[in-house]
Amino acid sequence: MKITFVGHASVLIEEAGIGLLIDPWIKGDAFNESWALYPPAVLNTDALARVTHIWISHEHPDHLSIPTLKSFSPELKSQIVVLFQKHYDTEIVDWLKSQGFRDAKEMPHGNWMSLSPGIEAVCYQIGHMDSALAIRTPRHTILNLNDCDTPVSTLARLKRQLGSVDLLLDQFSVAGWPGNPEDLERRRAAARHVMENLITDVEQISPRYVLPFASFVRFSHKENAFMNSVVNTIDDVAEKIDPNRLIVMYPGDSWDLDSGRFVGTDTAIEKYRHAWSQVAQQTLKDHEPSDMPRILAAANDRINGFRQNYHNFILSRVPPVTFYVTDLAKAFRVDVSTGATEVTLAEKDCVVSLSSQAAWYTFAMRFGLPTLGVSGRYTINHSEQAFARLKKLGSAYSSGFYTRKPPRFGLKPRLFEFWWRRRLDVFPQFVRRLR
Repeated sequence: MKITFVGHASVLIEEAGIGLLIDPWIKGDAFNESWALYPPAVLNTDALARVTHIWISHEHPDHLSIPTLKSFSPELKSQIVVLFQKHYDTEIVDWLKSQGFRDAKEMPHGNWMSLSPGIEAVCYQIGHMDSALAIRTPRHTILNLNDCDTPVSTLARLKRQLGSVDLLLDQFSVAGWPGNPEDLERRRAAARHVMENLITDVEQISPRYVLPFASFVRFSHKENAFMNSVVNTIDDVAEKIDPNRLIVMYPGDSWDLDSGRFVGTDTAIEKYRHAWSQVAQQTLKDHEPSDMPRILAAANDRINGFRQNYHNFILSRVPPVTFYVTDLAKAFRVDVSTGATEVTLAEKDCVVSLSSQAAWYTFAMRFGLPTLGVSGRYTINHSEQAFARLKKLGSAYSSGFYTRKPPRFGLKPRLFEFWWRRRLDVFPQFVRRLR
């Protein structure tokens, strides 16, 4: 079985004529142009020509890269089978088909699917969005946990179902706002938490090898570059994982799993060490400013959407949140019950500080509030709980969960199937989310 590391969370797995490309992100930036691949991904023309299947773990843009998928030729799209979890919503599969991927297949939770004789895969849904993938041949089993925040009980279930795992692929560093620039200890604690999750995953799955991935990005905007100072590096991973188990691959590296431990690990670590030493010299993104009328129009449109889709008892749980727009030196207040208005407040008296472009994007895009949380392009001045509740409402809205009317995806049998198939794991996953 041949493994080629493409970059970030993307690998190409090849066996017996099957080329399974996972979460391809090769082009463009992500999360409102606030994350950049670092180092850049590598997928040459020959390797791309060998791709027969693509699996996409979830809809975050560092896994479902729209610029990358759009860049594939019509001929390639027509030949590739795209795999996606059988979600409660068909939105992603419908979009893939609209882009020319005619053979887009859904993978029901926990059901093995044959890719070819002797090669099968199974998708495990974690939370309401993430999913893991296991690939099995007569000789090897690979488990890709990518961004899944997986409770121990679910890990134990996976271990019982999969048996011996040859290779575990797993995230190792922070992927969201970990605190203000001055909150060093909080930010370090967030990084430690992700590392502890990786260690728990390894202890529970007990794989022969571990490939750390899904964390090869730099926070690439002037407003979030501070996050680069407290992340887990490959050196941090190497201190925690048994060196006989650790596999580190640099974009473009290939490895035959049948040949034993990857001999290029030390070289890859050195390349990452050098790349990260240069991160502060990389060009940072900036955006043209927006203006207050445009921001308020976007915020009021979003609030109208909230009010149309949620009962007052839900909206009343979200306190008003004040935002200070740093480059305009102006403030506005978001009240989901009444609307958004400009107010006269000093920055220290507002809950959130952010730039005008980030403010506009937060409310103009359906997924803007969750994106703001991931991009980290803001600071909290006080009353973090109020903003946290607004973000949770924004996440529910972007996912299509409503109370005043049926969910965007409707009350269909597939929704009940989505939860029923996962009934043994839903409660511990929900509790883990609350924590």
